[in-house]
Amino acid sequence: MIFPSLRRVAVAAFLGCAVLPALALAQSAVPTPVADTPADKPAAKPVRSIPYVSITGVDGRQRNYETNAIPLLYNRACFGWRMYLGGPNRTISLTEVLTTSQPAEQVIAGPETIVSSDRTKATTKMTEVVQDGVLQRSWCIIPGDPPGTYTYDISIDGEPRGEFVFCAIEVPDQNPNTDPRDLHCPNKFNSVERARPTTRKAS
Repeated sequence: MIFPSLRRVAVAAFLGCAVLPALALAQSAVPTPVADTPADKPAAKPVRSIPYVSITGVDGRQRNYETNAIPLLYNRACFGWRMYLGGPNRTISLTEVLTTSQPAEQVIAGPETIVSSDRTKATTKMTEVVQDGVLQRSWCIIPGDPPGTYTYDISIDGEPRGEFVFCAIEVPDQNPNTDPRDLHCPNKFNSVERARPTTRKAS
């Protein structure tokens, strides 16, 4: 796995921004419930926390998919999470723990990431700015990354806030036109958003 990238650039309501345009197109084929709204007011797209995969094709174009099936396409596929936190733009303390069910041959990361001795866990701690209520990060696939289960555990300001579970699946022919939506991943698709702990006021 290669150094993760943080993408927190104005990811507008759902994925209708330049950061993930292809993912928005991929989603347009999936019918979504629409609430009753006045005819002169378009329905707002739902904002959710999602797992996603991006693949760079031979034409250099990046295609993005809302899925948790990662094709092990070396130096072409990346996988990540997008979390909707809501609220105003603000600085937060982020802890991301990425765990794989088998060791990676190598993990290329920056100084904010600590890799376990068996190369199955990468813990990243950093301060970031939430913009438009959204935060997102991704890691990219490199030779030596194993098949199996990949899990992100996310904490914000010291509180566990989410879990994203992926399947990394071998692609023997390294076909860059592989569509991850055609791959079978038995792990749960959507993220699990953990409830924030409630604090009791002193009486």
